[in-house]
Amino acid sequence: MLATAVWCGGAAGAEVPDFALNMVPNSGPVQPSGHAVSKYKYTFGAPARWQGPLHWRYNHANAPSSFSSSKDAVVAQLIADSSKWTAACGVQIVYDGETSVAPNNLGGGADGFNVIGWGKPDIGISGATYSWYQSNGANGLALVDSDMILDPKYVTTLAQMTMTVSHEWGHAIGLAHSNVERTLMSGSPDSAYTNYTELTADDVNGCRCLYGPPPGQQAGNFCSLPDAVEFGSVGVGVTSAESEVTVENSGNGAMQIAGVAIGGSEFAVGTNQCGPGTTLAPGTSCRFGVVARLARIGDRTDEVTISTSEGPFRIPLDASGVAGGQPAPNYEGAWVNTPAGSESGWGLTLSHQGDVIFATWFTYDENGKAWWLSMTANKVSENAFVGTLYETHGSPFNSVPFDSKAVSYSVVGTATLVFNSESDGTISYLVNGIAQVKRIERMAFAKLPVCTFGGNVNATAATNYQDVWWSSAGAGEAGWGTILTHQGDIIFASWYTYDFDGTPLWLSATAIKRATGIYEGTLIRTTGPAFSAVPFDPAKVVRTPVGTLTLTFGDGNHATFAYTVALGTPPVAVTQSKQITRLVYRAPGTVCQ
Repeated sequence: MLATAVWCGGAAGAEVPDFALNMVPNSGPVQPSGHAVSKYKYTFGAPARWQGPLHWRYNHANAPSSFSSSKDAVVAQLIADSSKWTAACGVQIVYDGETSVAPNNLGGGADGFNVIGWGKPDIGISGATYSWYQSNGANGLALVDSDMILDPKYVTTLAQMTMTVSHEWGHAIGLAHSNVERTLMSGSPDSAYTNYTELTADDVNGCRCLYGPPPGQQAGNFCSLPDAVEFGSVGVGVTSAESEVTVENSGNGAMQIAGVAIGGSEFAVGTNQCGPGTTLAPGTSCRFGVVARLARIGDRTDEVTISTSEGPFRIPLDASGVAGGQPAPNYEGAWVNTPAGSESGWGLTLSHQGDVIFATWFTYDENGKAWWLSMTANKVSENAFVGTLYETHGSPFNSVPFDSKAVSYSVVGTATLVFNSESDGTISYLVNGIAQVKRIERMAFAKLPVCTFGGNVNATAATNYQDVWWSSAGAGEAGWGTILTHQGDIIFASWYTYDFDGTPLWLSATAIKRATGIYEGTLIRTTGPAFSAVPFDPAKVVRTPVGTLTLTFGDGNHATFAYTVALGTPPVAVTQSKQITRLVYRAPGTVCQ
């Protein structure tokens, strides 16, 4: 999981991002927005919307040769694609003419101009949208700038333009990728790109949850449905406990329910107060339940569809079938080369939630400097996970505040994780043209915890803190984090961040329990042989103490990350304290005990 709050998009099937968020500092605290935060995916996690019309301009510079003499047709197409959204909901998008101002990318900032133009995006393939927001007090988050960059290498016809721009306008007004398939806003990581050019019911209702229906119209809507119903591990042949779904009309008009149905046979509707003919006035609700009764081992998915007078509302269903009611294997924790100690000095940390593993690889670059790579690896078979490896650069660790918009990343290769058991596996990777295979095993320095995804996970009540943690500011400090490997009274902390020059930096600490909820240790900076060294010689690894770390846990999901670090030549001492929380990227997350 790249902690940049950047998700994936672009051309169909491309595992690259096509939108990025940035914060414009101001003095107002972030408050609840008053809009639903669950059913629909928003660009900034919480809903962010334009407080007035989105005024935009067009820059024709660098357009492909196929459009060199058809500027008016390009503008007309951009306007036509924006009108699909203004016809669907209450957002206003206004064209203000041409400009010589170039659209901003990750390296730019909010300049008050919403520009659509041409160039090679530093994210995405055919196009990318870059948005800036700020707190708007009690009104939540306000969008203040959205720029769109179209790649002249890929967008060379009006047909290709409308496939790209119709989707990018959704990002510009505040929508992220939908987690349901077959929508205009479908996209990685939770659904497949479609290249649709017209809005589906899911797109329309997502827009209306931000802006309401078009002026003068009345329409019902369900904005507070869960984005998914997760059952966790369920024994094959066993009926799960019922998960209840509340259906509340948050629109300004009545709506009728025609029925609640599930396509397959491994999930079923249970208790149902939302039967055919149910009419919900604004502000009223009904409830229904869903159960899982799986016939096969492995990840099982489906959708429950609420058919209404405003179109279908679809909620993904997910469960993991296990034999004899045993939990599915979970590979969360720190992993090292086999046999343990044979290549001491590098390692992997795995955060395993559902069918996704967020892997962070702590190693060394060609110059021996501490170097970390990360990937989001998706399950491709019963015991194999595959992902793309990224190198990340960002704001120096001592920045106040940490500048999430300075975070950037580049693809350096791919990796495959294959597990023979919950304590034995291999990593195969291709990095910068170098292919290698390593056999790995769990790092054990005390009693290994048992980690479980889903079910009755209650992170707040947990007393084992093993997980990937990030700033409680969320997207406001996206880009750095720490992985805690917790065994017995010891926490091994792996902190991935950035050096004074913005290059990747990782530090580690073995933190010992000093009192209830308090762990202290020495921060170590490590250098060693390049990741590609054959053999990797652990005798060449150098560990240098550079500071101290204190972890203070208020509960199982909230902690203070306090440190004093002296780095550089001559050393610069930095003392800071951060509030951190677990990073849950597949609800409800994984908890160890």
